[in-house]
Amino acid sequence: MKSSFLLWRHGLARSLALCACLGGALLPVGGLLGAGEAQAATLEGQRFDDSAQLGGRALRLNGLGLRGVAWVKAFVAGLYLSAPTKDAAQVLAMPGPKRLRLRIMIDAPSHELSKSLTGRVEDHEPQTVREQLAPRLNELASQIDSLGELKTGDSIDLDFLPDKGTHLRLNDKPVGEAVPGEDLYRTVLKIFVGEHPVDRRMKQGLLKGGA
Repeated sequence: MKSSFLLWRHGLARSLALCACLGGALLPVGGLLGAGEAQAATLEGQRFDDSAQLGGRALRLNGLGLRGVAWVKAFVAGLYLSAPTKDAAQVLAMPGPKRLRLRIMIDAPSHELSKSLTGRVEDHEPQTVREQLAPRLNELASQIDSLGELKTGDSIDLDFLPDKGTHLRLNDKPVGEAVPGEDLYRTVLKIFVGEHPVDRRMKQGLLKGGA
């Protein structure tokens, strides 16, 4: 399955980018911030709570998106924010805690995820930004590498706390120390909802605005 996990690297292959099979990559999300809804949101069988507590703040699930191509499904991502929005620029500029949760759907080594992260930064950020982020990005990548073999059903959180930075968790357990800098977390978020997202249909799902 390792080769299948290469879809985390450098976006979708050009030959598959418009594959008709991707028509199912973005599915309706039930229970998302609906009035009176107690049921959690689900996508591709992956369950996400409608809300989360982080840094003393209540966050709400803004949207869900599937990262996949053809029959390969890598993970479902959920974005938690303090206020709902459909605007990527607002997501990136929004102050306060944030959470990006990945529910893993394929067994694979965690270094494939870290390679994707660093590769996207290398491909889409200017040199000045790359140089500024390099030590901290390498630290975050090292923490992701330390997760080892990811298993189907694992949950990875990339949390941002304004007074601490980016904090990694695996299955609700902290991994390493927080890596400082809002600029680092913003760069990570851009991989998912920025101008050059790793998966445009996943971006659309994450920007549902809680509706």
